Amino acid sequence: MPVKTLLMRHQTFVNALIVGVTVLLTLAALEAVVRLGGETDADGQFSFMGHALHPYALPVNQLRGKIEAYLENQDEATLIYDEWLGWTYRPNSTRQSGTFTINSAGLRSRREYSQRPPPDTVRIALFGDSFTAGNAVSDDETWGHQLEMRLNQAGIRTEVLNFGVGGYGMDQAFLRWQKMGRDYAPDMVIFGFMPGDLDRNVKVFRGLRAPTGITFSRPRFVLTESGGLELVNSPTVPPEQLMTVFESFESHPLAKYENQYKSRDEAGQWWTSSRLASFLHAALTTDSPENYGPDSERGMLGQAIVDAFAADAKEHGAAFFALHLPKQENLTNFYKGIVESHQFLLDHFAAAYHYISFEERLDSSYLDDAYYPDGRHYGPELNSIAAQAVADEIQSCIESGVCELPRFEDRNVIFISASSSDST
Repeated sequence: MPVKTLLMRHQTFVNALIVGVTVLLTLAALEAVVRLGGETDADGQFSFMGHALHPYALPVNQLRGKIEAYLENQDEATLIYDEWLGWTYRPNSTRQSGTFTINSAGLRSRREYSQRPPPDTVRIALFGDSFTAGNAVSDDETWGHQLEMRLNQAGIRTEVLNFGVGGYGMDQAFLRWQKMGRDYAPDMVIFGFMPGDLDRNVKVFRGLRAPTGITFSRPRFVLTESGGLELVNSPTVPPEQLMTVFESFESHPLAKYENQYKSRDEAGQWWTSSRLASFLHAALTTDSPENYGPDSERGMLGQAIVDAFAADAKEHGAAFFALHLPKQENLTNFYKGIVESHQFLLDHFAAAYHYISFEERLDSSYLDDAYYPDGRHYGPELNSIAAQAVADEIQSCIESGVCELPRFEDRNVIFISASSSDST
């Protein structure tokens, strides 16, 4: 072989070796940066630049502190344990520095309601999470309160009962209807759907990945082979028993139903030994769109819950409405023309029920952070727009006769005459 060829091959080998060594040294340096720049918490969870990295560690010690704090102060807590719902509001209490009032039945209201509705008044019951309960606004600013005012001003005698509770999933909203909503015999039920509720439906324990906010366990539906709903963790694990569950979570029967725990299965992958690889995985990985589509557990379970809710409401004489309450990021996608994977569920609502698409009442100017005072929930103006959207739908539904109101033999009694002095 010619000397020139040998020299060229040798040079190629040397160049490749230099590149390889350079890459390895760069990766080693980056690995060191992640390891030295990250931090490990009391539970052994390593984090870097705001990302919790594989392998994940259950935040047992952090959860212990929150649970002990609740048990020590549960007599003063306004969000309290409920064995069938997971948690609920303490009757006769206030939140948000006194601007969030809870009546004796645990509903957000400054008023009390008899279980028997007035004979000349349409009773509307709201179910959902904090977007329905009205976090971040005062009692008078919630869309539920304003809905009542607008319908009365439009000449329809109305009272609106707000059963919304912060942190609820679709399942808990349905169970709250079954547990107490039915007893108030509403003529209409409005379910406020926030897309994040699809994630909540597949959780049993709050705070396993980020121990902030609500720490209670929650009831959870699972789909049976026939497509029906089966309830697990009912009654829910009481707070004083939660630490026993967390300390031996792998062997606990409820672990297989906890989506947040199942998502940690990647901890056994070979690359988790590298902090750099774990960081890149955490930074670049997003939830697959299929996780929320019609063939996903979240999607199928969400539709099954709402269908069961609607059927039960109808069986008890109530018209069923589904109201879409998108988060700020959902609105951003909507105005960018991005079709989110849960769109199939909204299409189902529109085809099967009275459906109200709140985002169609807005424009891109409402993406401004000023409309979300706590960084998440709707401020007063968005609540006002939501109230008007729902009021318009209900007024049209009643006046056209599309909404059945079986409680009223003569529906004329619900209309306030122009000369009536009791108009609000």
